[in-house]
Amino acid sequence: MREDPAAAAERFLGLLRPLERELEVYCRRLLFDPGDVRDAIQNAVLRALRAFDRYHEGASFRAWLFKILTNESFALNRKRGRIAKFEVPVEAEQIESLAESPPGTAGADWLSSWETLADALDEEVVAALAALTETERAVLLLRAIGGLRYREISNSLEIPLGSVMGHLHRARQKMREAILRSHRRSAR
Repeated sequence: MREDPAAAAERFLGLLRPLERELEVYCRRLLFDPGDVRDAIQNAVLRALRAFDRYHEGASFRAWLFKILTNESFALNRKRGRIAKFEVPVEAEQIESLAESPPGTAGADWLSSWETLADALDEEVVAALAALTETERAVLLLRAIGGLRYREISNSLEIPLGSVMGHLHRARQKMREAILRSHRRSAR
């Protein structure tokens, strides 16, 4: 017996609401263009709602929805084309403040406070995330943000369990190295 469409939609929304923030955070880190986040989430939710009759009650809704969002994000990244590996967006105000600084002092002023250091470290982390392969980034974010187990990640990305562990290990190692490099730079 098929579920009433209104009841199914209400059940879907009940399962979706607790995940909204995690989906957004995950998507922001997975997509190259921040302007695509709303579109990716909206498209993924719409696809999930349309396919909700195929969702099995005993399965992990979280893993199922993250899989749909991951596929949507990969498609948008392919559509937009990958940005340069180490390209970090810089706001116009940052460029102006660097241009106004006397030569040789921009670096010192830039790391003069804890807030600035934290911002710089965050930029380093974002740049390190962007430097990961698409699969490494997806595995790392599904584990860290989505809280998915290895088996769920394997199912979501349709890759073997051993590959999940390998991608996660490499992604963590690359992130560790980027954070250490950033820390060493800021200690100088």
